[in-house]
Amino acid sequence: MANLIFVWYLLTGTVQYQQTMDGHKQYALFFEDGKVIDYAYKGEILEYIETGTFEYNEDLELSK
Repeated sequence: MANLIFVWYLLTGTVQYQQTMDGHKQYALFFEDGKVIDYAYKGEILEYIETGTFEYNEDLELSK
């Protein structure tokens, strides 16, 4: 389900691709209050979708 929401976020602009670093795509995550999380990996965003809290953790990219 989180992957489907991630795709929806890409389509609506809530998540936008930024760059590829060491073979891993990085994204910006935009919130309604104007805050932005930059250079997040997909795994980190999926964890945010599942839990409602965000933390930078590049190990999540490798496990998702």
